[in-house]
Amino acid sequence: MTLRAEHLDRGSALDLLAFARTGRVIYTVAAMPAVWPSRFHVAAGGDVLLQTPADSGLAQAIGGTLVAFEADDVGRSDGTGWCVTLLGRAMVGAEDPATGTVEIRILPESVHGRRFALPAVA
Repeated sequence: MTLRAEHLDRGSALDLLAFARTGRVIYTVAAMPAVWPSRFHVAAGGDVLLQTPADSGLAQAIGGTLVAFEADDVGRSDGTGWCVTLLGRAMVGAEDPATGTVEIRILPESVHGRRFALPAVA
């Protein structure tokens, strides 16, 4: 069975992204791809915010770089759902001395979303 894929506008894609529980930051380390799963939230305006230990590989690698971020909600049984991917600059905030974490803010420059639905029955 082939699912229909509806392309979503930026606003609709960001609205769906706000409901996801976890996402993945895709970045590079020594010219090799790396993926960092993380809990996150979407701020007003669409920025993606997440926390990570200040000494993590992610925090050390991405300050000021272009990264990808992806989250989805796709059903296991039928494959319906949605997927949102954005590209943007990652900004790493100052370390919080109380927690040892930093806030990472991804500023979306490009947002792409798709919704997967079952084909209409005639």
